[in-house]
Amino acid sequence: MKKLKTKDIVTVALLSALYMILYMVMGSVASFFGPFGHAISPGFCAILAGTVFFFMSRKVGRFGQFMVMQAIVMIIFAIMGVGYLPWIITSMLGALGADLVASREKEPAVWKVAVASGLFHVGQAFGSIIPACFFLDSYINDWVARGASVEEMESRASAMTGVMGILATVAVFAISAIGVYIGYFILRKHFEKKKTL
Repeated sequence: MKKLKTKDIVTVALLSALYMILYMVMGSVASFFGPFGHAISPGFCAILAGTVFFFMSRKVGRFGQFMVMQAIVMIIFAIMGVGYLPWIITSMLGALGADLVASREKEPAVWKVAVASGLFHVGQAFGSIIPACFFLDSYINDWVARGASVEEMESRASAMTGVMGILATVAVFAISAIGVYIGYFILRKHFEKKKTL
């Protein structure tokens, strides 16, 4: 299991910047689908970000790559004023799971990268789903204090609890995995050419 080098961290940081651009674009798309769209917004991001994930698994391929990316993403969101401790915790745990699955070997199988993306993005989704399920009043009050309306937060919570929470989790994981396969089909010829050079 190889450790990250300085050049790897720079590469991950650049890929994280691209990831954030994709996140913002797809987050806007997700907002058109109302509260459930918000619940599965990490999956929307992963449709395009799957290409970034696959590229990183081939270009960097070292343990910690997903945790560094997630930490950068969380820092950027905190700077933007939407940092939220449960979100940071679940996101970093998801990134750790992603590294354990797909960062311990050189060129992991595509299915491992797909599972890693699923864990990474479910970790993000759990940052809202878990508080809505187990700390509802605190979750609503926290975001109302930041400027959201009670009605908006109640509708979001209803899209993340019970059966809807399970459905959101499955949807985020599945969409995230599909995103990696899209990335694989886009980039596979590029990496095959590099092998023959």
